[in-house]
Amino acid sequence: MSELYRHQLITALLDKYERSSYFSERKRPSRRIMFNLYDGGQTDFPEYDIEQFEKRTMINNAVLSLNEEQLVSYQWMRGEENHIIAKVWLNIENISSAYTLIGRKPKGDEVDDVCLELLDAMEIVQSDWAKQFLAETYEAISSRRSIGNKLPADKKERTDLIRAICFIEQLGELEILERVFSIHCFGDSKRFEKTVKTRLLGILSKYLDSVDESEDGLLRQVGISKYPEQMEFCGHVSIIFGNEAVDFSPLTFGSTVSTTDFQRGHLKVSPKIKSVISIENRANYIEYIYKQKSEHELVIFHGGQFSPAKRKFLQSIANTIPNTCNWYHWSDIDYGGFSMLARLRQEIKHNVIPYRMNKSELAKYSSLTASVTPKYLEKLGSLKLRKELNDCQSCIDFMIEKRIKLEQEAMLTNLFSE
Repeated sequence: MSELYRHQLITALLDKYERSSYFSERKRPSRRIMFNLYDGGQTDFPEYDIEQFEKRTMINNAVLSLNEEQLVSYQWMRGEENHIIAKVWLNIENISSAYTLIGRKPKGDEVDDVCLELLDAMEIVQSDWAKQFLAETYEAISSRRSIGNKLPADKKERTDLIRAICFIEQLGELEILERVFSIHCFGDSKRFEKTVKTRLLGILSKYLDSVDESEDGLLRQVGISKYPEQMEFCGHVSIIFGNEAVDFSPLTFGSTVSTTDFQRGHLKVSPKIKSVISIENRANYIEYIYKQKSEHELVIFHGGQFSPAKRKFLQSIANTIPNTCNWYHWSDIDYGGFSMLARLRQEIKHNVIPYRMNKSELAKYSSLTASVTPKYLEKLGSLKLRKELNDCQSCIDFMIEKRIKLEQEAMLTNLFSE
């Protein structure tokens, strides 16, 4: 039993040491890492009950033996020498031996290992969200000398999370089903869901520029899905499979192709197409096809922030159409809508034209706008820093001035009146 108390005392003292500024700031100790075993009825070590002779004696013996090994020092209560210990403190100069005694890895070594693991991951990742998360996590852990809540406390779960982030980077433009991802990443179809998914979703929600905060939406944006994604469009488009071509032109009210089929074929846009428009909202996409689409347009359902698979689809269209073909984009007049426009211009086609995303539309539908919070205004302000949106500044300024945003579904009232 005395050995149990030896371990408990050393564990408690090391815990206190690791919470101290000596550890986190690597300062030279100016005071002791100490426990009051007995101080006028108060104690920092509840097991030390002076009324229980047997327990008190065992703890006293534990302290004395630790002192003989030069791991701790102690002080008897005045007038109760050899009976009641008042204080016990850690001998910092022998702290490595204290860790060895209880079979515990020094926290400093553990922190260094985690920092190295993060640095290795930072060499692999390319995505902004992953680079930002890893960099901020490394900075927090290395400066505070504590893992804290930035990463899982469990080493295996921590390693799994970092491995998942690095594996996502290897997907490129591929789409992979959630359980297939888990098998390839961990050799276990359920480990991702059990140990990594919740933590990863929290990271994506904070660092990924997404308008779809649902689990499926966040994961799909980094290439992980429960079911194959569907590409929806309407216009003179065909997909070549070997020596065969599938022509979607006769489907005048829209077509759908799964990611799997799209990726094994070659997309071709007909020369008849003179303009392209991508539309964020499904209701607007459908209404546009029914009421506004011309014979020479290609209409694409954009949805939320595009996934790697949809990026490849959009890039295939951009690479097929001539430079004289205009590409328009219609989204909500809000942070998400303009961030989608910026991303299209950055990753798909630099001169994408905003469609009905301007100050006049906000004024026209002013009765249908929604007010925004101060925090949301900060996000709108961040759009002004994006060079891809220089031509949209007047609309963004108007949103900030009036503290409003407009969902594109509101504009359907105009379609219904036509």
